[in-house]
Amino acid sequence: MKRTASLVINAKKISATTGQTVLDAAMGAGIFIPHDCSSGQCDTCRVRVYDGVVDDRGTRRGATVLACQTRVTGDAVLEFDAVPEPIKVPAILTGITPLSPAILELAIGLQKSLPFLPGQYVKCAFGGFPGRDYSPTQRVDGTGAIDELIVHVRRLRDGVVSSRLGTSIGIGHKVTVHGPFGSAFHRLGEGRIVLVATGTGWAPVWAIARASRFRQPDREMVVVVGARAVEDIYMRESLEWLAATGVRTVIATASAPVTRDGDGVLSGRVTDHLPIFAAEDTVYAAGNPSMVAAVQALSHEAGATCHCDPFTASPVQQSIGRRLLSFLKRPGIAEAGPTTAAGQQG
Repeated sequence: MKRTASLVINAKKISATTGQTVLDAAMGAGIFIPHDCSSGQCDTCRVRVYDGVVDDRGTRRGATVLACQTRVTGDAVLEFDAVPEPIKVPAILTGITPLSPAILELAIGLQKSLPFLPGQYVKCAFGGFPGRDYSPTQRVDGTGAIDELIVHVRRLRDGVVSSRLGTSIGIGHKVTVHGPFGSAFHRLGEGRIVLVATGTGWAPVWAIARASRFRQPDREMVVVVGARAVEDIYMRESLEWLAATGVRTVIATASAPVTRDGDGVLSGRVTDHLPIFAAEDTVYAAGNPSMVAAVQALSHEAGATCHCDPFTASPVQQSIGRRLLSFLKRPGIAEAGPTTAAGQQG
């Protein structure tokens, strides 16, 4: 026979049935816990357990569990971080600035306010082109205006969108911005904050780093960033600002061999230079999916709380010949055509 339990979610007391998921119990009582896939894959619905016992179904990381998978077993007190409701905002592309041979900084002027939390992402659709996910950030020198979005984009030779920036997509191009989305945003905390990024994963990590330094300037911070080559370390000015504000551990790495003129950049992958995680740490990782997965695994092993933003694949632009080849390789004929691993790009 089913029995009821008492849940307190964000200070609101509700009644739940044992065996229900926390997400279903909350939604049934009118409490909207941010969620997306509802299958335990996206990490959006992660909540903190302050008291009581729940069946986390293997989703526990530190004091947090996934609400869509966790089952009610008895009385419990839980909390989640409220996020702004996603909206659509008309905008205009106002700036395109090269940051490195491969990275562009875009400035997008907003025609109405778009609230978001540092580390969240938005979907940007340039008129006539498919939408892409980008993380709002600040310029590498830390500047930015309240009525604009700054995003970092890796230019791909075959990218449907990125290869057209500066040509078919120029200053004055109309943009529709939809968001914000994502749960890997900055949160206040007491333990050390560890920020890890590769490539344009620096965009959300830079936003989180800035927020942390202004909101909790005495909180210990470790920053580890990586790129393919030294010239791709486009965020040097940002790293210098962090060091000047008291961040003692700021590490930049390049997976390609580093020569003597590497100017402090270390050889290797970011995972070669990570600190030893502790249970009190809060870790943020953004960029290459394999790097994010490795950081996530190390965090889980240490019992640390980890918020992740893996940059997954976007379709590439194909020539007529490649499209025909992809068609001939469709399921039933052969395997599907290629995709990039750029994430939030393409």
